[in-house]
Amino acid sequence: MVQRSSYPVSAHYQPPQPQPQPMHPHPVNPQSMPPRSVRPQPGPYAHAPQPQRTTAPGTFADRPQPRQVIMAGGMAGGSMLALAALLISPNPDQAKVQEAEAFTCIRQEQPKALVSRDQIKKLLETELQAPKATVQEFLQVPYCVLSPGKTETGLPAEREAYPLEFDPQTWLVVLYEGDRYAGYDFRFR
Repeated sequence: MVQRSSYPVSAHYQPPQPQPQPMHPHPVNPQSMPPRSVRPQPGPYAHAPQPQRTTAPGTFADRPQPRQVIMAGGMAGGSMLALAALLISPNPDQAKVQEAEAFTCIRQEQPKALVSRDQIKKLLETELQAPKATVQEFLQVPYCVLSPGKTETGLPAEREAYPLEFDPQTWLVVLYEGDRYAGYDFRFR
């Protein structure tokens, strides 16, 4: 009975044929053979190039087996993935450091400054491009001035931070373009 593989096989696939064993003209007597520990001495043609073993056309003896191809592909793919990961983020902690630096006070104005819900409500009702003095009138003096940032349009902006009265770990960050109100953001610490 012929055992068949459970994998689908192409109609053009021909399994490798066993190579016929050369027949010795004289039968070999195992007792007349030297012991296995004795190495045969090289003959006069020891350094002559060996003829290449040729297989009959249609056999796939020299082809890598599917499992070998999959392993090689997996190794190459894994290496490329690791290389891409290194190129994309050479220093994963660098982004955290830059974010922390963006919210570092460069000048502390009023250490006890807190912003209430009513002040936030007034800020939400304030039009963009309102004068900076109008916004500072109801927000009072900020806790600190942050390093310059950018607005959503990419323009440079001055930033002032106000801790929330009901959650001092969260800051209201107000942005100004020159002497005009440009928006706000929250910083969760």
